[in-house]
Amino acid sequence: MSISVSFQSAAQTIGAVLVPVMASEISTTFNSLTSDAIAPYLKGVDLAAVFKAMKFMGKAGQSCVHVVNGIPFVFVGLGDLDKKSVENMETLRRALGSGYNHLQATGAQEILVCVPAPKPFGLSCDVYLEQIATVLHLASYHYSTFKKDKKLWEPSLFITATDVTKAETLKTGSLVGEAMNMARTLADTPGNHMYPAVMAEKAASIAKEFGLGYTVIEQEEARAMGMGCFYSVAKGSEHEGKIVMLEYAPVNNANAPVIALVGKGVCFDTGGISLKPSNYMTGMKYDMSGAAAVFAALQIIAQIKPNVRVVGIAPLVENMPSGRASKQDDVVTAMNGLHVEIENTDAEGRLILSDALCYVQKKFDPAVVIDIATLTGSCAATFGPFYAGLMTRDEELAKELTDIGFFVGDKVWPLPLSDEYKPAIESTVADISNSGSQTYKAGAITAALFLEHFIDKGRRWAHLDIAGTDSKIPGTTYLGKGATGTGVRVMVEFVRRYMANK
Repeated sequence: MSISVSFQSAAQTIGAVLVPVMASEISTTFNSLTSDAIAPYLKGVDLAAVFKAMKFMGKAGQSCVHVVNGIPFVFVGLGDLDKKSVENMETLRRALGSGYNHLQATGAQEILVCVPAPKPFGLSCDVYLEQIATVLHLASYHYSTFKKDKKLWEPSLFITATDVTKAETLKTGSLVGEAMNMARTLADTPGNHMYPAVMAEKAASIAKEFGLGYTVIEQEEARAMGMGCFYSVAKGSEHEGKIVMLEYAPVNNANAPVIALVGKGVCFDTGGISLKPSNYMTGMKYDMSGAAAVFAALQIIAQIKPNVRVVGIAPLVENMPSGRASKQDDVVTAMNGLHVEIENTDAEGRLILSDALCYVQKKFDPAVVIDIATLTGSCAATFGPFYAGLMTRDEELAKELTDIGFFVGDKVWPLPLSDEYKPAIESTVADISNSGSQTYKAGAITAALFLEHFIDKGRRWAHLDIAGTDSKIPGTTYLGKGATGTGVRVMVEFVRRYMANK
């Protein structure tokens, strides 16, 4: 779907109005509800009586619809906004998402979106409006590729704001939302339509459209380069694996530091020879969400043009059982020379990431590496759908990513990357095992410790496990059903802030 978000013009025809309401406004004179933008539409309307009749108190999560002279007004509650400012912004995001869902039922094509003053949200007007534009695009997402009767609703949304010089902020917010929706489409696409070659073609089209560098390493080429871990997974499928890279470089800074974003791209995960039960296999099309997030992040970065070089790399495979597939007890060799015992072929994500991490460090010597992966059910069991796991030994990096996550609504939370868990991935026949001992449990942590073996000493690195946040987050109205585009906002905002913090 494609919507447009812009500022209201005086002559704009309006088909519906979305109004977020703070609880404190219910018992006041409604000055903020009868602003110059919407006062003409509400002339003579007793809002207090309307709210009382509908038992609308402006509480967070509440909503009501009232039609005035044929124009539906959708009121959504914000509550008291008495929490930290970043939490206030998430309340507004969810209110806008709820309101958008109500508006869809009206079928209106021109919608006025009244936004509260930015003060309660602790953000500058620019940042505030950008966040609003992003969330409206996210709320518009609906995967309908294989629906015979597509119900397309592509409205124009007009923001009430006095400073129309800030149009660029809406443009930036929109391109973030559009790229996230692209990532969500990739992830929602069934595995028989989204395999490594298709994903590589999508990356190539992004590179061409937005002026990025594009490189692909084919499966046999990767094998010749010593990527034995990647190859051990890729060779089991009829669809050959690929390693895809997108590169952004600032025009006037040849010596800019490099940030590497590494995304897991298992287009479908059966578990391989360690076959998953069928009830655990449904939804494994989302196992490439990390790669999709990296593609989306590079699409955004190419347009906002930060003064830092960014490389996105995604190892793309299917994890399938076949006569060519790796077996339990096999030993393979990673690009850095470490021998890995495969105790579980369903721990394949860390195998393909290990070689991608080795390669990107060797080729680009990045200042920071962030990998993102639907890596472990353990992380999903720990955090559920609301937080991604964050693992790093860099406390400064951990704090920055955690703060950014709350700020953009893409929350992450640290888990301890402790040496106490290291014996869990020891092997009696190789340097390391790809599966943690059940004695130690903590599968998300032991998986991260596995990846750490492929990070150069002293390199700044963080691992994001998005296994619980990749799809179907309950209560998050602006994300709806299906894929979420998790991780995109965290990575992009980290890149945007990187040079500013230097």
